[in-house]
Amino acid sequence: MSEKLWVGCLRVGPIETNCYILKEGQEGKEAVLIDPGDDAERILDALKTAGAEPSTILLTHGHYDHILAVNAIRDAYPSCRILAGELERPMLENSSLNTSFFRCDCVVTPDEYLADGQDIELLGRTFRVFSTPGHTAGSICFYTEADGILFSGDTIFCEGYGRTDLPTGSTKALMESLRTLLTTLPEETVILPGHGGRTTVSHERLIEGFAL
Repeated sequence: MSEKLWVGCLRVGPIETNCYILKEGQEGKEAVLIDPGDDAERILDALKTAGAEPSTILLTHGHYDHILAVNAIRDAYPSCRILAGELERPMLENSSLNTSFFRCDCVVTPDEYLADGQDIELLGRTFRVFSTPGHTAGSICFYTEADGILFSGDTIFCEGYGRTDLPTGSTKALMESLRTLLTTLPEETVILPGHGGRTTVSHERLIEGFAL
């Protein structure tokens, strides 16, 4: 049986994107990063402090504030894989779409694109990919049933959800994605979002506007 998932969180960049560092237990050596959005040196220092090396970077979507540190981390750890949603390719490869153009024209080339419902094995457990279009067309969430955790990116926040007025966004699609998540996942599921603090499925089911 896998050890309990250890989750660290750094709030990076000017809009405090949550970059998650995951390990299998406190003493784990392998790390998985979710959305290393900025402040690459801080993230690299945190990995060293945790005594871990990243094997995989998971991207919930391609906006600049979730990807700016990806290439620097890959440079530091060349064997680290980058995984993202299959419909997010255009945004990751275009600085105008991912809105990084005003800072550094950042583009990212994943090693693998993930499909809705796909299972990936990391840190001794299974992560299920949920396609959740709306914030962007290729937004995805990562769910680990063994730990009861959903990493939701900007699809859902505590008592809120991501904006839909940027390229490839759709309010209609986002509302459907929220409905799918909140009706599919167990109510005790902990939601760790791309910005702000944690919440739960049961709490979000009660919020006005998420009526089921």
